[in-house]
Amino acid sequence: MNKEFGRIITNLRKKKGLSQKEVCAELGISQSLLSHYEKGVRECGLSFLVKTADLYDVSVDYLLGRTTNPKPSSADTDTIPDVDELTNINIKKSNTYCMLNRKLLINSTAVIYSLLAELNNKKFAKSASDYLTVAQYNILRKIYSLKEDNPDDIFNINSKNADKYCNTFLNLADARMDDINDNSSIEGIELSAEKLSEDFSESYPSLNQMVKNAEKALSQSFKI
Repeated sequence: MNKEFGRIITNLRKKKGLSQKEVCAELGISQSLLSHYEKGVRECGLSFLVKTADLYDVSVDYLLGRTTNPKPSSADTDTIPDVDELTNINIKKSNTYCMLNRKLLINSTAVIYSLLAELNNKKFAKSASDYLTVAQYNILRKIYSLKEDNPDDIFNINSKNADKYCNTFLNLADARMDDINDNSSIEGIELSAEKLSEDFSESYPSLNQMVKNAEKALSQSFKI
């Protein structure tokens, strides 16, 4: 673990005016363990790292001393291409499966983010967004690893640990969404096939097909 980690989490706790006991209650760990983390005696696991970032509302990079900006960095929305532009990304025309599913997932993701915005719960939206982001990141790493001499120059996490981290993180993000729902009393959205088709008339066919494809994959894998 980065040597700065202990100092950073100690400073964050003090700035929040929290005692070690209060932080331990929030994170579900013993006070002696937190003391070891703060003193740099022991290295923490991924679960503690993610929970601490959530508790103090800072990025994991900040906790590790990789940036001096406490808030998660976000791309300038003006530089992000629109969905219509993304659908024009070149894919070999012979690969019909990829061409079709690209459009399905782009349109379906747009609907999901619209629904997340309507929920108006920042923590739930962040966990859902992190889940989708890490799932895509994991696929990209797997594609990279298919050719052994590909350089890992785009990544910072060691390739040997990336798969383990991704799988653990996805499980944590999934559990976090359930936990937020259980403890925050989120006011849900009235949804039905009819309402979705009305509200998202252009994207609904893609969303509906995505659901069918996912359930088909699940049924085939688990004999549902």
